[in-house]
Amino acid sequence: MERFGGSELFTAELARSLATRGHKVAVYCPRPGRIAKLITPSGIPVKDKLDDLPWRPDVIHGQHHLPAMAALAKFSGVPMVYCWHGARPWVEQVPRHDRIRAYVVTSQRLAPRLASERDIPLERVVVIPNFVDCERFSFVRKVSSRPTRAVLYGQGGFYPEELKTLEDACDANGLSLAKVGYAFNNPRPRPEYFLPDYDIAFAVGRSALEAMAAGCAVIPIVPQLAGHLITKRSLKDWVAANLSPRYFTSSDRFDREWLASELKAWSREDITSVTDQVRREFDLPRAIDAFLRTYADAVAQASPADCGLDRYLEGLAVDVDAMWHQSNEDSAELERLREENARLHREATANERRVRELLELLLRKSGMTEGLAEDPSPENLRETIRKSGLFDPDWYVMTYPDVGQTRMDPLDHYLRYGSFEGREPAPGIDSKAFMAANPHLKGLGMSVLEHQVRQLSLLIGGIDQQR
Repeated sequence: MERFGGSELFTAELARSLATRGHKVAVYCPRPGRIAKLITPSGIPVKDKLDDLPWRPDVIHGQHHLPAMAALAKFSGVPMVYCWHGARPWVEQVPRHDRIRAYVVTSQRLAPRLASERDIPLERVVVIPNFVDCERFSFVRKVSSRPTRAVLYGQGGFYPEELKTLEDACDANGLSLAKVGYAFNNPRPRPEYFLPDYDIAFAVGRSALEAMAAGCAVIPIVPQLAGHLITKRSLKDWVAANLSPRYFTSSDRFDREWLASELKAWSREDITSVTDQVRREFDLPRAIDAFLRTYADAVAQASPADCGLDRYLEGLAVDVDAMWHQSNEDSAELERLREENARLHREATANERRVRELLELLLRKSGMTEGLAEDPSPENLRETIRKSGLFDPDWYVMTYPDVGQTRMDPLDHYLRYGSFEGREPAPGIDSKAFMAANPHLKGLGMSVLEHQVRQLSLLIGGIDQQR
């Protein structure tokens, strides 16, 4: 319970709400952290050892595989309700045991999947949708007539190219885009404060519910799948899929055309209606009621003999065997990558030595850096660039005809204006790529050629000193 993630905050909200209703609640977690500090002020003990729990429970609410089974083994005869949040990571995979009386899933489409993949009887699967604490998210923004600000909230795993495509799509449609979450090194633990600042949230699951409760329009997206704007008409279907496009056939690229199409459905009235429905039907008290009914049903069932460990260990053996094989494959791939990295490093070192030798030969023949170290003035640097041949004045004037109209010397125009306007000094030179690869050079007020010539001068000086 260290990170402000979905299942961690789920635990905190559920525990505090049960305690508020007068139930005795304790939390067992192998690694308590910052989230535990949100719970203990409510008088709820959070322990990292089962022996330290203050009493024997009537029912166990399991959420992560191994800690749940440890609690089941500790408290013989106590029934469990296991809450499954999704197929990944393995720590959340459902265990099988006779005393697990109910398996809670957060969406209707997870129920048959759980029954088929883990061989769980469908009658033991209970659907309790995700929820949002509307008292915490008490402030609701007024929907804008035209969206201008968007946030990618919580969801990670995107390729850099996908994020760039989404940024370009937002920019092309008049939206600024912020990215919030651990995946973007920008975690913000109080979403109820910042979500109302945004018109649109790209989010899934509980994050999507929080954004809708705050008055944002929501478009669910996950890596490689773009969803559609949630409307009053589509909300029920989205909730059945836990507000994620994984189960939808939809656009596979969040580009500017896709976003423009989604924004055509923008309606202040509809977005407000969605917010009202979310706050009415998916608030925290309704979820607590559903969990309490499920706990009561689990306790009311006749207690079976303490068996089922054999089936649990059989399933665990299969999972661990698969992970063991994957670990071996990963180790082999890591060793291959290490060898490849060493080979590339040797090649890079040899190439660097050859490039230095060639540069030395070229520069000494041309004499382009002669005297530059002694006189690094702008005038001498300008003449050094002219002699080097790195600047092509004829190409520059032909490529940028307006330069000829100024009657300025082409090199002077490039050094004073052209480089800062994004103009190139010669064919085959990519100034943007050069500056992107050398971000430490930004803000120095020098053109790419000035940087290069100065560096070449230092290189010659370094070679001379080595000799």
